[in-house]
Amino acid sequence: MPTGPARLCQWCAAQTLKPAAPYYCTVCGQALDSATSRCGNVLCHATDRAFAFNRAIAMKTGALDNAITRHKYQGKLGWAIIFARVLLGYLDTHPDVGGANLIIPVPAVNPSDDHAVRVIRSAIEQDERGYPFRIDPPVIVKTAETTKMVATTSAAERRKAARELYDVLVMPDPTIARGKFIVVFDDVFTGGNTLNAVARRLREAGAITVAGLTLARAPWR
Repeated sequence: MPTGPARLCQWCAAQTLKPAAPYYCTVCGQALDSATSRCGNVLCHATDRAFAFNRAIAMKTGALDNAITRHKYQGKLGWAIIFARVLLGYLDTHPDVGGANLIIPVPAVNPSDDHAVRVIRSAIEQDERGYPFRIDPPVIVKTAETTKMVATTSAAERRKAARELYDVLVMPDPTIARGKFIVVFDDVFTGGNTLNAVARRLREAGAITVAGLTLARAPWR
């Protein structure tokens, strides 16, 4: 079990994590060529985008990429403790997400065995500042499996998968979201279609602002 404050864990991890590019889209975090370049992610300019922005702690490369794979697909559950401490350290130093009214994991069909839920649960156990994490009862529920974004190969397929996800999302008590600034945590952000589907449901329930927070920003496909 790691010891010391969460910010120390974040500092240590930062020695090997690849930070965001010098110039990046303030919505999705995609690397840009210059401060005046336009982001190529269509969703960032869409009038129906429901989330305000996503913040990624680092790029999905090297050690972080390997650790996420081991945690998510190889059953190395101890990484949830480390990821939770990195998450807490990031919240401590980034009030744009640390000031949320609710911090929830991206919804999963089986939350008891979900990677994002494991990280949030560990963060709750280690939290010394009282961040507004919530996993039980869930704020938003995924009622059926849908096409995974990682299995899509085109923008059209990703939009279709996002519609499928939106259709199976349910708010057990919509009043919980009303008037709130909600941060949705996940391990990886690529294009934002999953976050946008979740944000649509939350905004329809009355959330004022929905943002994403992820461990990693995947290189643009």
